[in-house]
Formats: sequence, structure tokens, C-alpha cells
Amino acid sequence: MASKYDTQNIKTFDNEVLETKLENQLITRLDMNQFITLDNSLTEAPGMTKRIRTYVGTGAVEDLEMGEGNTEVIGSEYTDVPYEVKTTQGKVPFYDEQLMNDPIAIDKAVEHLAENMVNDVTTKVVGELRKADKSIATLDFSGIVDAIAEMPDETENDMYLLMNKKAYAAIQKTCKDELKYVEDFVRRGYVGTLAGVPIYVTKALSNADPDAETPVLEHAEAYLACKSAITCFRKKGVETEQERDADHRKTTIFGRDVKVIALTDATKVFKYEA
Repeated sequence: MASKYDTQNIKTFDNEVLETKLENQLITRLDMNQFITLDNSLTEAPGMTKRIRTYVGTGAVEDLEMGEGNTEVIGSEYTDVPYEVKTTQGKVPFYDEQLMNDPIAIDKAVEHLAENMVNDVTTKVVGELRKADKSIATLDFSGIVDAIAEMPDETENDMYLLMNKKAYAAIQKTCKDELKYVEDFVRRGYVGTLAGVPIYVTKALSNADPDAETPVLEHAEAYLACKSAITCFRKKGVETEQERDADHRKTTIFGRDVKVIALTDATKVFKYEA
């Protein structure tokens, strides 16, 4: 029977052995920060809007004969997308009596706060990846190579393939001879390389029924992207703060950050769904 730990539900455990476990509620154990660019220059305050502008040059130079002038001019065009700067915060309040009776419950609540902060970043990064307007034609060697060839830069050292389990199963079947498995899986989390690009499998791209006992992937989802495609603008990393109400013997722990996670270069994200 589930119980909510609050000030009206202080329990003691006499002559009992208490087995403790915090259910893992991380969306994925992959560190999503490795797939984005971190920018600590955010100056906007919460509630303000940060406008992300992506510029594309227009026009070209021309070879001219004597007395001729240019027929076109060089300029730039841009897309302007507004993002609201928000403070993400969670808090864990507890009383001294609770801490004395069941300190483990407080520890688990703080762990859950940390997991929620991580999940918030994961959800926002995936949301920006899903804005991709370029497509991977086929989830096989040829489709990936063609998408790589469409990347705007000649060399990209920070490309990655991020996909769910159903997409990985499909690519295993079609690319069983081309996939190169690596020992770096334990250290860095990727499960192979295709055309020189590391592959990462994550539950963050699982389109599952959250109410189902056994999640079922609805379709394959994969992204070929560069770290520079998505930027996390932030004032600083996650900070913790502790507030003490001595009169009521109450402590509150806060976790918060101020950030904007935005798709800053849509030319460097390719999407596959099937």
C-alpha cells in the first residue's frame, strides 16, 4: 500500500527490518548534455523572452566586364523564434521530527528532486530535436550517409545518432555488416558506430503509453544531429538552497536553474520516423 510521507504521517519502525529502495524515475540514464552546446552567457531574467535568430547569407559575388555593375546584392535572411526564459524549481520540505523518525525518506525525496531536474533537461532537448524539418530518407547505411552528406560543414566531429530501441532494432537488421561495436559503451554510452557516427539508444524517444505496465514503442524514431544544433543558454548550472524555519523546526531544500534550451541550427538535425 502506497503512503505519502507528510507531516500527518510520521511513522516509527519498532522491531522491523526496513528494506529501502527508490524507484528509478529517470527518463533515461544518458547524459543529454553531451548532445547539446552549453552557453553560460544568459542575461535575461525569468519571464523575459530570448529571441533565437538563425541567419542565412543571400546573394553571391559576380565576374564583371568593364563598365558593368552587380546584378544582385549580398545580404542575409533570418528566422526569429522566441523562447521564454523560465526558472525550473523543485522543493523538499521536512520537519525535524520527520528526519528523526525516518531520515531515509528525506534522502529519497532529495534524490527524486535531482532526478526531476535531469528529466526536465531531457524532455526539453527531445522537444527541440523533434522540431527538425530535414529527414533521413531510410534508416540504413545509405540513408545515414546521404544525410551526413547534407550537413552544412565538410567536417563534423560532434555528430551523433540518437534513437529508440525500435529504431535500433531496425538498423541492426539492415546494417548488421556495417555496424561497428565498440568497447566505449560502458564509458560513454554508445552501442556502435555507423559511417563513423556513434549510435546512442535511449528511452527518452520512447513513444509509450505511460499508463501501460509494459511500455510498447509505437514507432521507430531516430535523429542524426550535431552538438551545435541545440544550445542550452543558462545563467549557471543547477543550484541548491536550504531554508530554515527555526521556530517550527522546518527545513526546505530547493533545487533550481534558469535556462532556455533552443534549436539554434536546424540545418544540423535530421529526423527519421516510421
